[in-house]
Amino acid sequence: MKTIKCSQLGGETCTFEVSAETPEEAKQKFSDHAKEAHPEMVAAATRESMKEWGEMFDKVWAETE
Repeated sequence: MKTIKCSQLGGETCTFEVSAETPEEAKQKFSDHAKEAHPEMVAAATRESMKEWGEMFDKVWAETE
């Protein structure tokens, strides 16, 4: 199980955390959280920014124990 904070993925001062067994599970939880807590970020998302977020997530996931 890995735990990642929203602030590690661009959520600035957001204290929301996701605990998950798989990266897919964590991404879904972050997606649900973003829609509820950060609708402005979701609305401003582009294909390129989503790609960058995915790369950032993959790096943080790999570095998290």
